[in-house]
Amino acid sequence: MSWVPSPEVVSQLKQVLAATLSASAQVRHQATEALSQGKQLDDFTNYLLFILVEESDTPAEIRAASGVTLKNDLRRDFHLGDNEYLLSNVFKGLLAQNTLVRNITGNVITTIFAALGVKQWPNALPQLLELAQNGDVLAQEGATGALAKICEDSSHILDTEYNGQRPLDFMVPQFIQLTASSSPKVRANALFSLNQFVPLQTQGFLVHLDDFLGRLFQLATDEDKDVRKNVCSAFIGILETRPDKLTPHLEGVINYSLHSIENETEEEVQLEACEFLFSLAGSDFAERLSTDLLSKILPVLLKSMVYSEMDILLLDTNDDADDEDKEEDIKPTNVKSRTAQSHTLKADDDDDDEDDDDDIGFGVGWNLRKCSAATLDILASALPQQVLQISLPILKENIASDHWPLREAAILAFGAVAEGGIEFASQQLPALVPFLVERLGDSEPSVRQITCWTLGRYSSWICSEAHKGGAYSNYFPPTFHAIITCALDKKKIVQESACSSVAQFIDSADQSLIQPISSQLIEMFRNCFVLYKKKNMVILYDAVQTLVERVELEPAQISALLEPLVHKWEILPDDDKELWPLMECLSSVAASMGEGFAPFAVQVYQRSVRILSQCIELDQKSLTDPSIHTPEKDFIITSLDLIDGLCQGLCEMSGGLMDDTLMKLVLETLKDTNDDVRQSAYALLGDMAMYLSPMLQNWLDEIVEFSIQEIVTRTYDSFAVCNNATWSLGEIALRLDLTNHLEKLVGVLIDLLNSQSSSTVLENAAITIGRLGMRHPEFFGVHLPEFAEQWILAMTYMEENEEKETAFQGMCLIVLSNPAGLSGEMLVRFFECMAMYSQPGQALGESFHKLMLGYKSLLAQDWERFIVTVTDGQSLVQRYGV
Repeated sequence: MSWVPSPEVVSQLKQVLAATLSASAQVRHQATEALSQGKQLDDFTNYLLFILVEESDTPAEIRAASGVTLKNDLRRDFHLGDNEYLLSNVFKGLLAQNTLVRNITGNVITTIFAALGVKQWPNALPQLLELAQNGDVLAQEGATGALAKICEDSSHILDTEYNGQRPLDFMVPQFIQLTASSSPKVRANALFSLNQFVPLQTQGFLVHLDDFLGRLFQLATDEDKDVRKNVCSAFIGILETRPDKLTPHLEGVINYSLHSIENETEEEVQLEACEFLFSLAGSDFAERLSTDLLSKILPVLLKSMVYSEMDILLLDTNDDADDEDKEEDIKPTNVKSRTAQSHTLKADDDDDDEDDDDDIGFGVGWNLRKCSAATLDILASALPQQVLQISLPILKENIASDHWPLREAAILAFGAVAEGGIEFASQQLPALVPFLVERLGDSEPSVRQITCWTLGRYSSWICSEAHKGGAYSNYFPPTFHAIITCALDKKKIVQESACSSVAQFIDSADQSLIQPISSQLIEMFRNCFVLYKKKNMVILYDAVQTLVERVELEPAQISALLEPLVHKWEILPDDDKELWPLMECLSSVAASMGEGFAPFAVQVYQRSVRILSQCIELDQKSLTDPSIHTPEKDFIITSLDLIDGLCQGLCEMSGGLMDDTLMKLVLETLKDTNDDVRQSAYALLGDMAMYLSPMLQNWLDEIVEFSIQEIVTRTYDSFAVCNNATWSLGEIALRLDLTNHLEKLVGVLIDLLNSQSSSTVLENAAITIGRLGMRHPEFFGVHLPEFAEQWILAMTYMEENEEKETAFQGMCLIVLSNPAGLSGEMLVRFFECMAMYSQPGQALGESFHKLMLGYKSLLAQDWERFIVTVTDGQSLVQRYGV
């Protein structure tokens, strides 16, 4: 029996939905509460759908509100596939006259499809394709819009075989047909859908690739901007996946992209066309670009880097140093990698994002200007000489222009080519650098901003000249002083760029250059702490970190630098997000300053533990009381990182701070579902193992169990957590007896070492196996043939340090416990691995000597024949006196 709605319920629900759109917060809250109660109805979902797709006389806003509520509710509906009314009637919304209703219906369909897939909703794709091909124009637009969303979210599902057929096989030719529709919206949706299949490189798409290319060339001059944008996107996809197909047409596509950038009125299309050039610059085609093509490309890129008239109108040139930042301006930063933790990762260390330092010069957000500059940067790396030969005449003319946007863009371009073209640009630098220093006093804030950024890009050359006493060694003092002055500019964008540039100079310079002016730098930082608002404070923290990591400061300097940091720490409340970057900064400062941070250690530690404890307590209470607002995980992460910084800096002295209260909290964080939380927790545990190992003894069972669980349940997304868990086990194994856990650990670690994990994870697995072998080699000895090859691969080229040293000592003992487990080619490779170890410590040298003597005795008369098969075998024998 088909479902029939109650008119009374429909009427009441429409009133509630209308109330959710009220301007009154109180009315909206009451309406939301009423909706929550309405969800108790078994057929609540059906009522929402009915209002969305059937109530044509109801205002579109209410129907849309019903659809949004439905979409959100469906994500938690575990019986979705059983709702016949929903699955049969949802397509009616695509026939609606109102665009908003059709779009919301498309979102609902996409949500259902994502949950059910082809197998549980087999009628979805055929019905959508039927509407797309044979419905009226509005239905076609609605159906192709829904299909576009499905292709975007679930393209891999469509390339899976169901009942002997892949949906993609019949969808691709129909989409190609739809690109010839009279409706611009249908053409754009069809083209967008096809673009989702390009990266898959599946046969079902590739057999139609020539037809697809033909359609692209026809659509290149389409009247609709979305179609033209999708044409550019398609060219990018084909360039990245099947460049051979684009080779015969490459020059034409380049010319089309350049034409689009120069003549398009829609910036979205301009940007996508420039994205093609960006992809081209990073492809194998780049080095084969002719001078003729570069002579066309580069002037367009340089022109596109100039602020447009609209950009200039939108620029705020007024001083704004005294204006408060908005809350969304602040974002968390991450502690830089430290050499003491060469094999651990902090949260987000594995991100692919470029440094913010390199981001400043290109403007806010990804736009045509930024894309053009980034493309120039990559081209300069691939073809530095050609790029500079073509660009320099244009840049020399523009940089001296009276029109400031031309000057600014030329300075940006010089910064963009710095990394790849510095060797060829060095002849220009003696004249360029003084000119840029002069421009730091330009009346236009944007010129001062970009000049700071560009000088930062050339900081390595300026600092190198000063350090080696080159012909231009006298450039460093006035340049650095001028940038320091700009750090106190009245314009925030100049402050940001200058402070970032200061950090780059500190990082590029030899300590002997920075040490004499460190007091001047600290005074600048102190003034910045007074002047800066929230957003630039993050950049300032980074500069402070860079200084303390690069330069050894005097006690008076430490005190002067810490005073404003600690003042900030004291005035911010526990729930202020501005604490995030401050705590990350203090973590790095504490780790770098060591005992110099001791006077502040107690108050910083106690507050960090308090914040950590409060967050964990609220998290636990929220499990039974949904009304409790839980703090962001960043508070937990930064608290753990700051405590870790204290541990690293104070070493054994930190034992006076830390106790079982902390251990209980850390163990709670190991249960957290957030990867970054657990990642920081394992980093802290590893450092505590280094300096405070007795403190871990009573909690060893729990730590090992959590670590094993982390390794066994690892995913692609949690590799950094697995890495830190493995590393911390290695640090614990070196100092505490893990005998009771070895039966479990052996299999888990061997499995990890033989997996397809990242090189850092594999190195840590090898190190931990070696360190466990130092106490109980026999546990691993019997399994030697199972992991020896991967162990050798992971360790051969690893940097020689204390971690590698102890791992090899343990591995030698493992091999000696079962010499027969290493034979033939594996034995040769292990000896070659020993031969490549250039500077082993005394204990490891003795281990190598003992192992070689053992095999010499075991092999007897075969020893000489064996050792000649080892690369550098004779020198190995002589070196260790065997």
